[in-house]
Amino acid sequence: MQHRGLGTEWLLRSFAVVAYLLLLLAAFNNWRTTGHPFSLLMLLVTEAFTLLLILFARRASQRDASVLAIGATVYTSSYFLLLEVADTTPLIPDLVGASLQAGGLALAVLSKATLGRSFGVLPAVRGLVTRGPYRFVRHPIYLGYLIGDLAFLLSNASVRNALVILALFVVQVVRIRWEEAIHRNSECAPAWREYRSKVRYRLVPFIY
Repeated sequence: MQHRGLGTEWLLRSFAVVAYLLLLLAAFNNWRTTGHPFSLLMLLVTEAFTLLLILFARRASQRDASVLAIGATVYTSSYFLLLEVADTTPLIPDLVGASLQAGGLALAVLSKATLGRSFGVLPAVRGLVTRGPYRFVRHPIYLGYLIGDLAFLLSNASVRNALVILALFVVQVVRIRWEEAIHRNSECAPAWREYRSKVRYRLVPFIY
């Protein structure tokens, strides 16, 4: 079962590489025609950093390789391929949206750098990290994504983009719960319970 989960994770890592290359191609094709180049650039930078961490993540001691977990991971690794970057309505200036994306990216990058090789694609146990942004919320990477994705939507508003990002948010909340469940049932459960008692909020301080 461990070998199956490991093989699945490497398959998903390969899928992430292909998805990112497709995003890069789509962004390049639209770069000359879109009026919102900065938000596209920030999306590319965010996914590039994610891709690097995925490729060099350490092997997990436990992982959830269920069909649902794999499906959720595939969606979060490729949702950006469903986004429209042309024929959208900017609700805020592109530079403002890109600045907000940069803020979300900075939080995500700092959180991922804090995790280092403990970052991965499937819900898994790769060691418990409690320093840095993890002192304030238990899933700061998802918070960074939320800020960046909402900023992208405001800069590139459409019904399709709203539905894609809404679905992403729902999937991310489900993934948060799966990740916490696997920690509760792992060898680091006592440390996890202590950490959870100190950091009450999963995603947004004082809200959730």
